[in-house]
Amino acid sequence: MAVRPDKLLERWYNLTVPKYSFNAKAVSEWEMWRDNLKRVFINQLGGFPEEKVDLNPQIIEQEELRDHIRQRVAFATMEDLEILAYVLIPKNATGKLPAVIACHGHGYGSKDVVGLNFDGTEKTGDAGYGKNFGLELVKRGFLVVVPELLGFGDRTLEEDSLKPYKGENSCYKISTNLLLLGKTIAGIRVYETIRTIDYLLTRNDVDADRIGCMGISGGGLVCAFTSAIDERIKVSVVSCYLNTFKDSIMAVRHCIDNYIPGILQYAELPDIVGMIAPRPLLIEAGIYDHIFPIHGTRTAFEKLEAIYDLLGAREKLDKDFFEGGHQISGQKAYDWFIKWL
Repeated sequence: MAVRPDKLLERWYNLTVPKYSFNAKAVSEWEMWRDNLKRVFINQLGGFPEEKVDLNPQIIEQEELRDHIRQRVAFATMEDLEILAYVLIPKNATGKLPAVIACHGHGYGSKDVVGLNFDGTEKTGDAGYGKNFGLELVKRGFLVVVPELLGFGDRTLEEDSLKPYKGENSCYKISTNLLLLGKTIAGIRVYETIRTIDYLLTRNDVDADRIGCMGISGGGLVCAFTSAIDERIKVSVVSCYLNTFKDSIMAVRHCIDNYIPGILQYAELPDIVGMIAPRPLLIEAGIYDHIFPIHGTRTAFEKLEAIYDLLGAREKLDKDFFEGGHQISGQKAYDWFIKWL
């Protein structure tokens, strides 16, 4: 008797052949594959607004620190929605700088990436799984922008305003409301990151041709998906996210913000990340990461290798599979940006 649904789920996955699973044999086929998948992917994310609202950026805080200036900025991303972001500027910098968008993961938001506790005090001791990677980037001469992703930190729902102190978020309610409206929280976060690039291009201290993106965990999703869609991102580092849907998102309990309705009809996760090619891409993965198992990461990385090989760009793809769990490594990541930006 098949009273439990295990075999049913397995069979349905095996019978689902993604329409845009990568199998191109020529560059012309790759171009058609990428363009078609990008269009469908944006649609599955819930689509983006047809018209962009004015950003109307404002600096709401500024503090001069030992080796950098830390600004907090606000700007509009769509009608009735503004985003907060930290901007870290290297001290004594001159001219136009390379910039990196740093996407935080689950936790208390953007403050975690810039060396702050949620109450705004400076962190001491354990840097957390994000390892203050925004600070590591600004130390190396990059202008860093850290958007507060929707549902975290100061961008939770009003009813959840105290939750970030406990590392909690508003992902569930925002996601379920958006799903009923044919939208996804992943789509909103990706669109707001695209608007963050628009914001960077309004600054006279940013080189428009040298913009990168780095993200960890849920921020790795945002980094990977935005980089796949927006080619203004020239270099990417995706940390503790690359896998297959089958081996991670479908196999391990994840936040609801990882689920995109119907996506497997069109692509597996490495197909989506593969749209970043042939731009430089580094994949970080802890071999003991329990929510993004390393065997799934290895399977996904093999597909990325096939895409980059076809395009003659294998030197622009690298990996850092490190001894550790669900955390930033940094062993190659910061040098990766120095090399390519």
